[in-house]
Amino acid sequence: MRPVIVITGGTGLIGRALTGLLVRKQYRVHILTRQPERYSGTDVVSYFAWDWTRRQIDGRVFEGTTALVHLAGANIGAQRWTENYKAQIAGSRILSLAFLRDFMMQNGIQVQYFAGASAIGYYGCVTDDRPRSEADPPGTDFLARLTVRWEQTSQSMKAVAAKVGILRTGVVFDRREGAFPRMIRPLRWGITSPLGTGRQWIDWIHIHDIARMYLFMLENAVEGTFNAVAPDPLTYRQFVQTTAAFLGRPCCLPPVPGFLVRWLTGSSACLALEGMPIESDKIRSAGFEFHYPQTEDALRDLLKV
Repeated sequence: MRPVIVITGGTGLIGRALTGLLVRKQYRVHILTRQPERYSGTDVVSYFAWDWTRRQIDGRVFEGTTALVHLAGANIGAQRWTENYKAQIAGSRILSLAFLRDFMMQNGIQVQYFAGASAIGYYGCVTDDRPRSEADPPGTDFLARLTVRWEQTSQSMKAVAAKVGILRTGVVFDRREGAFPRMIRPLRWGITSPLGTGRQWIDWIHIHDIARMYLFMLENAVEGTFNAVAPDPLTYRQFVQTTAAFLGRPCCLPPVPGFLVRWLTGSSACLALEGMPIESDKIRSAGFEFHYPQTEDALRDLLKV
């Protein structure tokens, strides 16, 4: 019998990549989703209904389960951060996980390992050149406060999991979805303008490596909190310069003023306008090896040049 891994958010960008890896490694995957009828299961991938807002879940999802991966969460960059959307961002991550924990405790369900998602937003929405490690304190803005609560709830999963690991994820670079296609679209059109000062750092990770990192955590039952970023952060201006060179575009046009980005996107503008370098030494010391450690390696694969 194959080991069973339960994934929340399994139909999202990272969840799909991780599911593919798990299947190739001879695992069975149970995916929790609000709309299981939208997906066709297989012999090794099954979909189960849940709705944390109504405290409903198909308990069969935990049959034979050895580990749980919590990736669920509303897209933080999908729209302006109204108070209502901030509540959705927080609830879909924190309250959904608390519901899972409570359900498992009430039904005597235990797993060997829990892997929780987090974000480098933990360190705050600021720009400077001082590298941050896992030992650095959190910031004080909305994302930082959210991430602290998120990680606290993940740590509370020790009540139902023998071991707990958390990944603070950076910007996931994927060819078709997420931030990367939006970032390079203007460059393809020849609009090679950095955003804001261009000094803000981009702490990225290739989609293949973030999926592999979750697999590494699961297979080695790695405990602790780790930065999930490639060991080659770069500033936004450097990103534009490097990507424009790959695309054969001249560089660089004058930057897009920060006030214009803020006017268009509101407080979520910090996602594009702020950032500091984040270290990945801890996860590498634990034994993880990146397939795409350098920006050029990732761009060559993502752009197929």
